Amino acid sequence: MAPLVSVIIPVYNAENFLRETLESMIGQTYQNIEILCVDDGSTDSSPAILEEYKKKDGRIRVFRKENGGGGAARNYGLDRAAGEYLYFFDSDDVANKNLLEKAVSRALETNADLVAFNGYTFVENDLNKKTYKSGFNKNILKDVNSVFSYRDYPNSILSIVNVVPWNKIIRRDIVKKHNIRYDEISSSDDLTFSVLCAAVAERIAVVDNALMNYRLGHSGTITSTYANKLFNVKHALESTERQINALPYADQIRISLYNLILDNYCFIFTNYTFDFDTQQVKAFYEFLHTRFSDAKLGSLKRGCIRNEYTFALYESIKKHTYEEMRRIRAHDITVSLTSYPARIDYVHHVIENIAAQTLKPKRVLLWLSKQQFKNRNEDLPQSLIDCVSRGEVKIKWCNDDLRSHKKYFYTMQEYPNDIVITVDDDLIYPNTMISSLYQSYIAFPDCISGMRVHVVGLDKKKKKILDYAKWIKQFDRDILIPSKQLFATTGAGCLFPPGILDERAFNKQKLLELCPLADDIWVNLMALANGVGTVCAVRNFYLHYCAPQEDSLFWVNVNQLKNEEQYEAVRAWLERDLGTGYFYDAVSEQNDAFDLNDPLALIDYAEFLRLSKMSSDKKLNRAYAEKSELNAKLQKTYEEKAQRGKEINKLKAENLALSKKTAQFERKMRKIEKTFFFRVYRFLKRVFTR
Repeated sequence: MAPLVSVIIPVYNAENFLRETLESMIGQTYQNIEILCVDDGSTDSSPAILEEYKKKDGRIRVFRKENGGGGAARNYGLDRAAGEYLYFFDSDDVANKNLLEKAVSRALETNADLVAFNGYTFVENDLNKKTYKSGFNKNILKDVNSVFSYRDYPNSILSIVNVVPWNKIIRRDIVKKHNIRYDEISSSDDLTFSVLCAAVAERIAVVDNALMNYRLGHSGTITSTYANKLFNVKHALESTERQINALPYADQIRISLYNLILDNYCFIFTNYTFDFDTQQVKAFYEFLHTRFSDAKLGSLKRGCIRNEYTFALYESIKKHTYEEMRRIRAHDITVSLTSYPARIDYVHHVIENIAAQTLKPKRVLLWLSKQQFKNRNEDLPQSLIDCVSRGEVKIKWCNDDLRSHKKYFYTMQEYPNDIVITVDDDLIYPNTMISSLYQSYIAFPDCISGMRVHVVGLDKKKKKILDYAKWIKQFDRDILIPSKQLFATTGAGCLFPPGILDERAFNKQKLLELCPLADDIWVNLMALANGVGTVCAVRNFYLHYCAPQEDSLFWVNVNQLKNEEQYEAVRAWLERDLGTGYFYDAVSEQNDAFDLNDPLALIDYAEFLRLSKMSSDKKLNRAYAEKSELNAKLQKTYEEKAQRGKEINKLKAENLALSKKTAQFERKMRKIEKTFFFRVYRFLKRVFTR
């Protein structure tokens, strides 16, 4: 017999969405379910809607309790559930009709205690704007067809299955056996429950399909009301840690536990502490600063922590007191760029891209030279004027034409206390670009952070820096590790903390004399002159151009070896004051610097590239397979369309022939109606029908 599934739905003021939610659940293709609706003290018409559906479908059971939050409501339903499997659903979400059928089928096929699946998130009522949300971490779980437990992934088991309640069905017996409960707090109540279920499950399986739609932005949703978010997470993690430590195999999954703790604390720090001056945030940060330095967490190494950003932020929080971090976070962000007549028609693409970033800057400045735009605004395209009208950018006019140097030169002097992010006028960036750079800055506030970096090549035998053409380009094997051997390309998205450059960076005369075509060479050497290192903020960043490249400085500098010429000129000038060999010593001083003459380093990097290529090839082959499958379906559709077209043409021909016959018949009838005999017929018909 098909196992009973208990669907538990906490309900709080969900009248606008509750019917849609219940319809999606009673319409499941898997029928052997009970639906436990726990009204958590709603003050709208939700209770009446529940009673309406209770009469409509006998599988619905309705309970009403005083308001206590999502965790308490789920526990209330859990205590009254009778199913072999549990599924927790929210009162404003929408399930695919085959959700339970697919999840239960996978559970029966694998004898799983827990089956996780994917979903979509959407805002309010717009299901057309859905965002895919994975229910499990594919970066850890390499084979979605496998069945696994903590024995297979001891160092990461607690981070594989997403901790949201709606992405899994769970065998009720393991919940009862281990007395797993939702924390009865106003938010983050699902963290402990989900983590404990993953920790104790003997067999976990996944369905790699999106089976439901999770609504965001509904103010009445239990999970979207944050009272004390910061300390609720603290409570949830402490509860989780206490219960994990009670397991007989706790030591085996200790690293996984520490990863979970750091990931969640760093996520909250990043996403919920923007108002850093409040007493609540201060208390939370001081707790983190102490906790990250305690006997359990204080000595964790990079290799233990899976997420590179988590480790970098963990180290920064350990290092900086609240007042120090407060000063780090006190600076506004200014995005700065420049353009010229040949590109000005395309620059609006970049500005609109910056406006769509997940983290908004304080201001966006576009520096234009009066020499190049004699009539000022009259020379600008309407697309750019529209950006100005929408408040997406402010145009700043300068007297000189410093070419690409304009993007940092004036902004850093006009806003000396700002974080400055430089971008180019011909690139489209990921919408997380500013956020990624800012996160890198929080971890390394004394370094330049770049989306794209090169490795400066060294010849240690001759103690010299190799020509630019021999450097390793676009290096991203090691991200979020500061090094003076890294060289950030300023146009690809580059963050400069306040006052990071040597004061000679603003010597206009020398800039134009020595390095007029390569602002990134100039600022990188000025940073090194100030003893500043660089960090690669992200992996897998690629250049996406939105404008023609015929007159790009890139081609001039590369093809005509201008990079080498300008680098050598600036280096020689600065070393007159800094001393001969200063830059070689600065770049090579780190023991972990990437040395082009070290065969082991080259072999290691070659292996990294080989594995990266294998991964890319695998994804490419998968994409080709999916494309072939789509093409086959499309071909079938075309064939069906062609067949349907033949049928339609046949019907059209038959219809045309029938129309002709009808027209002929009508003409014959009109002739008959004009005859003497027909008039006699009509007269006799009227006589005999009276």
